[in-house]
Amino acid sequence: MMTVAEKMTAAESKVTAEQLAVFGGVPLFSEPLHVGQPVLPDREQLLADFDAVMRSGQLTNHGPMVREFESTVARLSNVRHCIATCNATIALQIVARAMGLTGEVIMPAFTFIATAHAMEWIGLTPVFADVDPATHTLDADSAEACITSRTSAILPVHLWGNVCRPEQFTSMCKRHRLRLLFDSSHAFGCQSNNVPTGAFGDAEVFSFHATKFIHAFEGGAIVTNDDQLADRCRRLRAFGISGLTEVSDIGTNGKMHELSAAAGLRSIKSMPAILTANTDNRRAYAEICDVVSGLSLTPVPRGNFSNNQYLVLTVDEHRFGLGRDQLVSILRAEGVFARSYFAPGCHRSEPYRSDSTGRHVPVPLPVSEHLLKSVLQLPTGMAVSVGQIRQIGRLIASLHRTCHQIQRLWSLCDGRVKFHSADAAATRSPAPPVPAFREAG
Repeated sequence: MMTVAEKMTAAESKVTAEQLAVFGGVPLFSEPLHVGQPVLPDREQLLADFDAVMRSGQLTNHGPMVREFESTVARLSNVRHCIATCNATIALQIVARAMGLTGEVIMPAFTFIATAHAMEWIGLTPVFADVDPATHTLDADSAEACITSRTSAILPVHLWGNVCRPEQFTSMCKRHRLRLLFDSSHAFGCQSNNVPTGAFGDAEVFSFHATKFIHAFEGGAIVTNDDQLADRCRRLRAFGISGLTEVSDIGTNGKMHELSAAAGLRSIKSMPAILTANTDNRRAYAEICDVVSGLSLTPVPRGNFSNNQYLVLTVDEHRFGLGRDQLVSILRAEGVFARSYFAPGCHRSEPYRSDSTGRHVPVPLPVSEHLLKSVLQLPTGMAVSVGQIRQIGRLIASLHRTCHQIQRLWSLCDGRVKFHSADAAATRSPAPPVPAFREAG
């Protein structure tokens, strides 16, 4: 029987392929590291905030916590209006309805499926364009090639906190008389040329889901400088009610409640500490990419300021020696719960892949197809230390050195590899050869 110290030594010295957990060795991390691990606020402070909500007697319907949350988000985004919602999907639907969108909405194929589903759910047609190979955000030329007489809006996504080039899309939408809505779910606290996200286009939508840079447990927000649009969004968020007895629109129930707003305000107060941790972790991962061939860290575009919430690597299989899916499997077995957002891609997910009309995919998507097979996301945030990242770095360097041994063993077991005990795939029967999980994007 191995002692705890012997197990730690075995886990940290993966010098041969046989020692990897994916082939039955001891995992590097018994407690897994996650992508998007929520940053929990101070328990006592948050409970005091919840107690204040309970004593106020108002739990929802635009109470004082929600109003303060909206005011704070609007100030940080340098906009006049913030309309807090129960989540970002509902926020996208509300603002699309408030804009009066019809027909087709152009968006990137390489994004979380919620962007597409939000439009499809309210009767609009998502049309998928390609993305920029460096930033992974919507490619302006590809988007323009998708415009038809049925197009009513363009919906770029500030992916990974990389702000799209707003001036390109603003000019395009003016030329074609289209509305411009940004999905900024990843981009709260980010900037482009010293302008914070929130002020671009007709409106932007933030996500405050638990995995995001700033979270409200669950939540979203519409931000805009358009007074009329903001007023209509507020009505649509609350059943279309415009007075005590008057209903003026077909609305929905998209309100954020007071406890989520309290959590969001507490999370915002932690922004400096979270940003520092994210920045330090990005620097540590960059050091890994500098010394391991075949891995590259997605850059922050020039002129951008990023919250660094997502740590995104591109794997060059020929130079690194292992494919992206193999690397994800090996890392997850070691307790490094890497992800492969957003495989298989919006255009290859239902209901879009089964549509035979071609209306969803009118242009080639070579960059998206490449990224869907080559990018992965690694754990970061305040739950991951620089020391742990250096352990991950040593592991990845060892994988690169022993890639030929790994490929031989992989072939011998026909890809039927071992899973970490905390991995949900380990409980499935039969277990899939490669883990395929999704989390909120």
